[in-house]
Amino acid sequence: MKYLITGGFGRLGTYLSKKIYCLSPSKAELDVLNIEQVEHFVSSNEIDSVLHLAAICDIPATEKDKRLTYLVNVVGTRNIAQAAKKFNKKVVYISTDYVFPCTEGGYKETDQPNPFNWYGFTKYAGELEIQNYTDNYLIIRTSFRPIVWLFSTAYDNVFTSGDYVDVIADEIGLCLNKAEDLTGIIHIGTQVKTLYELAKIRNPQVLPEKFTGSHKGRDMSLEKWDNIKNSLNK
Repeated sequence: MKYLITGGFGRLGTYLSKKIYCLSPSKAELDVLNIEQVEHFVSSNEIDSVLHLAAICDIPATEKDKRLTYLVNVVGTRNIAQAAKKFNKKVVYISTDYVFPCTEGGYKETDQPNPFNWYGFTKYAGELEIQNYTDNYLIIRTSFRPIVWLFSTAYDNVFTSGDYVDVIADEIGLCLNKAEDLTGIIHIGTQVKTLYELAKIRNPQVLPEKFTGSHKGRDMSLEKWDNIKNSLNK
């Protein structure tokens, strides 16, 4: 299967585009807010599915410019979904653990989203756009960090099933290459650990720190991927 990747030159797309058979136009070539560009690429006989990564993901940036974030993350996703429906292409949409309040952890695909920040809200709204405009989709909720831990400290009381971007790209690549017919919503991550445990993997000198803010964001771990992954490897 050949994918059209939106946002293929972003943090995740850079690694993921090496794992799958894909066409990866630049942002100048494919602006998700430009319907003519979207339809041009989605309608191509060269591609079978659309892997939609393009989004504003930086949390401070999403809060600073909520209008632009809404346009890119929601309206842009709507444009992709409508074009995919029109030209009979599957959509794989990369979403986030931030669609949940991130207080309890162990979130399942069937749990009701309840975002606690603007980024999470726009990504959940993007999920709804995908579900409203096309029946042939796979929504992947996941979480990833830069390839190295750049900070001197990390929280030892915040939990995640996210991982480094190259690790998550491997997991998503496995899913896309071995489960082309998978549809619906799935969660992809690695084992649950604290951010401190994650940081120490690639920065042994990192020091532990306590998160003392809101209870929201304390546990963003997701469930289920191991069950699907094990079935793919049989």
